[in-house]
Amino acid sequence: MNRAIELDPSVSSTSSSTSFNSTGSNSSSSRNTSSVETWGDNAITRPHLPWMRYNNISLTSSTSSDIHIMKRHVPEGSPSIPVKQWRRWTGHKLWLTLMNSLLFAYGLITLILGLCTYFKLYHNALVFLIGQYTLVNMVTAAGVICLLTSLIGFAAIILNNRPLLTVYNLLMWLCLGMIAAIGYTAYRKSKWNIEGKLSYQWHYKLDSSGRASLQANLHCCGYKTFSDYHERSNKCYPRTLYPGCKYKYQNLTIEALRITWTVAFSMIPIHILVLFSALLCSNHVNEKFGKGLPPKLYHVDYKEIIAASPRVSSVRSALRRDETDLHRRHT
Repeated sequence: MNRAIELDPSVSSTSSSTSFNSTGSNSSSSRNTSSVETWGDNAITRPHLPWMRYNNISLTSSTSSDIHIMKRHVPEGSPSIPVKQWRRWTGHKLWLTLMNSLLFAYGLITLILGLCTYFKLYHNALVFLIGQYTLVNMVTAAGVICLLTSLIGFAAIILNNRPLLTVYNLLMWLCLGMIAAIGYTAYRKSKWNIEGKLSYQWHYKLDSSGRASLQANLHCCGYKTFSDYHERSNKCYPRTLYPGCKYKYQNLTIEALRITWTVAFSMIPIHILVLFSALLCSNHVNEKFGKGLPPKLYHVDYKEIIAASPRVSSVRSALRRDETDLHRRHT
């Protein structure tokens, strides 16, 4: 007598205790040809589960088994196919975006200031480019690093990419170090014998082209007077009315250094706020935690799918293997 089971896809997981009895009459087989499959030597393959390793292992053939199809639970009153909706940004993500925009703003301003000095787009840019070349390089490098860090942060926030946010947090410390280095360098130069440093620079470090450029930009001749290391030009000659460059060069350098270290030290608390916001909010850019496994509600348990089977040992071994694999992926 042929044994058969009937697959009814409309039966939910809550009715796992109900089974379809096989019939032996030829009239019943011919009437349910579309919904009945003969359980013979051919095995029924398991459904493909992306998170399972063993997807192609087939169930052992049986002569008396009932299989029930599990359907996803849909709350009462909701449509049969739920419509996917866009999730709102979390508060952590909004705050992180705001802080990263602040980083982008002062990074862009710092870079623009450095580029304007390099391209001599304001009047005294040549003075700073010749006299404070190292500090100008540091300001430009800090602007580039801060701007690059903010762009990486925007990409990581939009993509909800936590590894990229890790790189973003590491670069934030580099930005902090650059800002602190700029403030310390400018403060040290302005407070520790600035008059002697500028005099030594004029007499021993600057070449003739550098002194000539400073004289032309500051409209002066020589360092203290005409006879003190001057560079002769059409406006710098023995009977010139131009004063020495010491007063103008010294006052301009001291004022520029004072503004530089004041702004740099003022930016440090702001940058620390941005840094700690990134550290606290990077792991909460969305509501997804863990390793990306499906929620427990959607974990498939073969104990509920398979109601009965004569060869229990083989099925149990397959179930035990899948449970071990699922537990390994959880841990």
